[in-house]
Amino acid sequence: MAPFTRIFIREASHVIIRHTTMTRSSLSIPVSPLSGRLKRQLREAGAYAVGYAPLREVDPTVMDNYISWIAEDRHGGLAYLEHNTEIRRNPALLLDGGNDPRTGGTIISMAFPYYSGNPYRPGKLKIARYALGDDYHEVLRRRLTPVARWLTEETGLEARICVDTAPILERYWAREAGIGFIGRNHQLIVPGAGPCFFLAEIVTRVELPPDDPCRLTCGDCLACVKGCPSNALSHDRKPSPDRPHTGFDCRRCHSYLTIEHRGDFPDDFKPRPLALYGCDLCLESCPHFRNSPHPAPLPEFMPREPLLNLTPDYILSLTPPAYNLLLRHSPIKRAKLDGLLRNCRRVIPDPIKNA
Repeated sequence: MAPFTRIFIREASHVIIRHTTMTRSSLSIPVSPLSGRLKRQLREAGAYAVGYAPLREVDPTVMDNYISWIAEDRHGGLAYLEHNTEIRRNPALLLDGGNDPRTGGTIISMAFPYYSGNPYRPGKLKIARYALGDDYHEVLRRRLTPVARWLTEETGLEARICVDTAPILERYWAREAGIGFIGRNHQLIVPGAGPCFFLAEIVTRVELPPDDPCRLTCGDCLACVKGCPSNALSHDRKPSPDRPHTGFDCRRCHSYLTIEHRGDFPDDFKPRPLALYGCDLCLESCPHFRNSPHPAPLPEFMPREPLLNLTPDYILSLTPPAYNLLLRHSPIKRAKLDGLLRNCRRVIPDPIKNA
């Protein structure tokens, strides 16, 4: 094979590491001896669970359900979910500049813990647990880049890191890689460890021995459906590993409305008192949350002290510079300052409003 030159390409929340000159026959080679070494390196990088799934097209039933979910407008204002359908269907298009749809390779799926107990304080504004620490996009990309670089150096093949923003069905692939199953609350549930994990992937043409998919379901449990105060979850579908996108309506979800929604809230939305950003009720109601010994979070995901002491008065007094200082390297900036101010005005309990 001709000599190669390594280049690193950074994009929004993924990193591509590849060599510029490779013969077409080098795109897919069996390298099973790498499997154990790679998993050890990923665990050393902070992954609680690691699994391998073959790089291939998504199951047609799953894609049909996803497309139907979009057609029913259950994704609310998340217009980006309407785009790149062919890449979501065939993640091989994430590689080779999107020019080679052939199957062959591996999707390496990883789960990183963030649960930090019950840090909330009486009378203070509440933020979803996942957002109390550093921005997971930055943290996971930083931790995974050395491993992806090593994989490329070992094999000469491209290794693309994806952290939440690439058009890939990350929970589906985590299930296919044997990490866990998709619950009725639409979270990836890791058996024996619960639902409080960030997911990331490395997509590569390197062929690794696949792990067995996780085929568990929620069975007859409806705890999260009953626990959702805005009825964003439904149980009108029988549980199946192949139905990850039915039975959930973003337009009714407290997390979606307080994080992603722009403009005024719908007239019928009743936000939870003091719940400034996001909502964990569908997690907290889950038996896997209540009964699992949660693994310790990565240090970067431990709660920031200032975020545990937020008051309505403080949020309503934020200026743009103070907002940027408070939320530097925080995922909460996703809601923007206008969104936090809107949220705060609506989640302040009536006695405080009328004081």
